[in-house]
Amino acid sequence: MASDSYHHGDLKSALLRTGLQIVDAEGAAGLTLQKAASRHGVSAPAVYRHYASKEELLAAIAAEGFHMLRRALEENLARRGMDSRVFFRRSVESYIELAISRPHIYELMFGGIIPDPSAHPELRVAGHAAFEQLLATIRRCQQDGLIRKTRPLVLAFHVWSQMHGFVMLQLSGQNPLVARDDRQMRNLVGMMVQLLRQGLDAN
Repeated sequence: MASDSYHHGDLKSALLRTGLQIVDAEGAAGLTLQKAASRHGVSAPAVYRHYASKEELLAAIAAEGFHMLRRALEENLARRGMDSRVFFRRSVESYIELAISRPHIYELMFGGIIPDPSAHPELRVAGHAAFEQLLATIRRCQQDGLIRKTRPLVLAFHVWSQMHGFVMLQLSGQNPLVARDDRQMRNLVGMMVQLLRQGLDAN
């Protein structure tokens, strides 16, 4: 597509989608503004009108990763009439599945590739929105009597840190409980859910 074929804002969205695809496939190191530009037949200066640097584009991609996480948790929250134990497990599964299936995006979100995430308001807002859905998940489990009614913020921090630790061990190949196929991975996640519940149970 020629550069003059883009309407205002179209190129920015297209570059974000392309950047997401590149990072998904090659990691953050594989992304350059020139590579993203060339896939759309535009010059590097055209990219700089929307993203002032590679870091700015990476921050936008990381924000999109948090949007994916938020949507996954929202979809689970939208289901009604579900047993609270199943609901909690599916919440944990949705987080882990996203992280394991898109490891380069997850690394970009949490791996320190962006030196100062607070310097990118869109990224900060997206991360906060995802955490708010986890908070809502905790509150729903408290309302259902599944987990104790300690401060939801503390419990959400506990759950997120445990899920993150599991994901990082898995992605780095350092999980001592090796999962060789999808069935073993489901069993591992189920075990982790049980361990989480032991620290959260209302009883």
